[in-house]
Amino acid sequence: MKPLFDHCPLCQSAQIETIHELDCGNLDKSRLYPVIRIKFCLRCGHIFNALTAEELTGLAYYYNDEYAPANLNTANKTGDFPGSTDSLTTRRYDQLYGTLSHHINVQQEVLDVGCALGGFLDYLNDHGFQRLAGVDMTQTYVEEARRKNKYRIELGNAESLPFPDHTFDVIVMEQVLEHLFNPVQAFQEAARVLKAGGIFCVGVPDASRYSDFYFFDFYWLLLREHIQHFDATHLELLGKREGFELLECRQTIHAVMSEKMVMPNLYAVFLLRGSGLKASENNAPHLILKQQMEDYIYQEKIKQSLKIRKITKLIESRKPVFVWGIGREFLYIYESTGLKSCHIAGLIDANSYKQKSCSVNEMKICDAGDLLPEAPGNSVLMITAIAHTNAIKAAARSLGYKGEIFELL
Repeated sequence: MKPLFDHCPLCQSAQIETIHELDCGNLDKSRLYPVIRIKFCLRCGHIFNALTAEELTGLAYYYNDEYAPANLNTANKTGDFPGSTDSLTTRRYDQLYGTLSHHINVQQEVLDVGCALGGFLDYLNDHGFQRLAGVDMTQTYVEEARRKNKYRIELGNAESLPFPDHTFDVIVMEQVLEHLFNPVQAFQEAARVLKAGGIFCVGVPDASRYSDFYFFDFYWLLLREHIQHFDATHLELLGKREGFELLECRQTIHAVMSEKMVMPNLYAVFLLRGSGLKASENNAPHLILKQQMEDYIYQEKIKQSLKIRKITKLIESRKPVFVWGIGREFLYIYESTGLKSCHIAGLIDANSYKQKSCSVNEMKICDAGDLLPEAPGNSVLMITAIAHTNAIKAAARSLGYKGEIFELL
């Protein structure tokens, strides 16, 4: 099927080329697309993932049917995820508010787009804001947020906001724009529902710094729900074209599931000026991001080759292998490094949703307590939930596991 992204989502140019492809397989029967196709626009320099219409539909189902249930049923409550009150979440809110606070005041009406369970709305309320509303595309999150009965929470998405024109003084769209098929329409919708002179704050992963923050091979590309890859230049260009003036752009870092997993982040604060400030078309591509992405891919290929060597030795040993952490890291290395040729004796994940609803090649995902106490002494435990390596090591030993623990990093 022909990719739906046969043109650049920012400038609409059909002059695009492929930078890299990654095959994640579809072992877990996820609705997420299995092959990641990284594209570069020859006209403006934007980088994005090419999707087919079927893959885009699958992505919409993924958020409701897989992403939200997995987050709500996670056994590990540390880290930054919807509904978390962990210090990592609070730290992110502090960074966001620290960027935004000197552009807004507590009398203004604020909309959080992609509000999930309303965590940032609670944060703003604690800082004196009373006129608050949220919108999210995930039915499960909206239902949970509405149970609080505190703010107006609507079901909808950034590309079609369910609010009248000129409703809000401030719109926050953090960790949303990179997920969108049409980021231009999201800016247009923000301009529509903002009052004249309104503030629009956007937070996205900073693609220009992927190579500076290694977590796992190709990890920032393996986040398949991230289909746009922004840097400050392209974020500003997008804003200008839709009548927004950039007031502030700030690079931060964001520890996600643990201090080991640090994402480069970018906050941009825009002022709505109107159509008079729209930028003229710039036909010269901005090539810096392409070079940064190619450098990142080259570095990750080297790291991947080292993993292949380690796993090849494990295959040759013929030892039974238990794998703990059935997520995107596992799926990628299973498909790309030879792990599928190992003697896999069991799959482990603490997430109850995965235990009940997921399998890999017909192999059930189990709780560690069901497998590790009886594991043979010559077995190997491979930890693929990289962010939780230390906690998993301790848990395995507490269950009486006596085999070897194999670390991928």
